[in-house]
Amino acid sequence: MKAIASEANPAFRRWLRIASAPRAARQFAQTLAEGIHLAQSVLACRAPIDAVVLRRGARHPQVEALLGQFPQTVPHYELHAALYDRIAPVENGVGLLLVVPVPEPSLPMRANSDAVFLDAVQDPGNVGALIRTAAAAGVGHVLAGAGTASLWSPKVLRAGMGAHFRIGLHERVAPAQLADALDGIWIAAVAHDAPSLWQQDFSDGAVGWIFGAEGAGPSPQALAVSDRRVCIPTSARVESLNVAAAAAVCLFERRRRR
Repeated sequence: MKAIASEANPAFRRWLRIASAPRAARQFAQTLAEGIHLAQSVLACRAPIDAVVLRRGARHPQVEALLGQFPQTVPHYELHAALYDRIAPVENGVGLLLVVPVPEPSLPMRANSDAVFLDAVQDPGNVGALIRTAAAAGVGHVLAGAGTASLWSPKVLRAGMGAHFRIGLHERVAPAQLADALDGIWIAAVAHDAPSLWQQDFSDGAVGWIFGAEGAGPSPQALAVSDRRVCIPTSARVESLNVAAAAAVCLFERRRRR
């Protein structure tokens, strides 16, 4: 195990950049997965691991149990506590962080499984929750357009709670590419002035869902390629739902119908 105590260390400088810059995960083709649950998900899905990083002085019993499950060929590092805390996405974690490569699968062509397109959804917590919800609802692919938070940033990864390794993720997707990506229809979720979700027929083929930023909703470009628009009937007490909550309603209504 290699000890790192200097902030000048090239590996630490790269990890710090990934932790602090939203788009750095894509730039370096690596991300940081912190904590027991994400480590277990990585192992369960047999996802590749570039490095195991431990916080000096932190030895959680579950961490000790996990260490023996990582391939012996994966390098292990022990970071000085102050350095580890600078790259960890949470305070008072267990002191285990994995450096994992970011996959870059090809965009699906005429996919026959459901999909989600995130159109400028900027909050990392919402994006991670959307990925987790999509995986739980049986969606095959999540596509992200320009302006959406980086799907593999450490904050999004943590909010996804391991779902990243169980679903196809595709970034830098333009609305014009959606028609060829799915063998089905695209439905845009909007806040108002559209037919009710409860009145939709989901009986034939795959369904793609377009979710836009809160407030603005889907962009004109995304709406132009959608086949339908729907809204979720809500009480007059609120104007609209949080985008992650709206996605959960739509995706599980679709799952219920199936």
